[in-house]
Amino acid sequence: MADPSRRSNSDEIDRLRRQRATLAEFGAHALRNDDLDALLQEAAERVSDAIEVDLVKIMQLIDERTLLIRAGVNWRPGVVGHATMASDESTPGGYALQHDAPVISRDLATETRFEIPEILSSHGVKSMINVVIRGKDGPFGVLEVDAREPCDFDEDDTNFLQNYANLLAGAIDRLAGQ
Repeated sequence: MADPSRRSNSDEIDRLRRQRATLAEFGAHALRNDDLDALLQEAAERVSDAIEVDLVKIMQLIDERTLLIRAGVNWRPGVVGHATMASDESTPGGYALQHDAPVISRDLATETRFEIPEILSSHGVKSMINVVIRGKDGPFGVLEVDAREPCDFDEDDTNFLQNYANLLAGAIDRLAGQ
């Protein structure tokens, strides 16, 4: 992702338009898709394109202590569908869940709120945003975008991701009710 402070107004407008279009396209796609795994993977891919980050993952809260990386983009083989991390405040995703709020870390090297999981370190992650995917019966999990360079993520990025997570939560709830 380009440093937002260096974006021209035209670039910023194009970025916001692309993000809005991504939300609209995914919303239509989510209404037609009945395969949760395919839906989650499609969501991760579209977020990666829209926000221009290296890595995206969707983590599912599989029990009160564990987040499973259920879908993702650009992770090494064996990560998606297998890797887990704690859902408590010791991890970025867990911190977002416990506080029920987005978590932005522009430079993980200076982060003091939580530990950096080995999986992030081994993939060279330097910056991230986490947002909670809230279902009607409680949180489904967390949508996380990760960059391999320090990024000055902004409020627009966070709002886009939270809107996307909310749209995804509606689709997940719809599929759970079928």
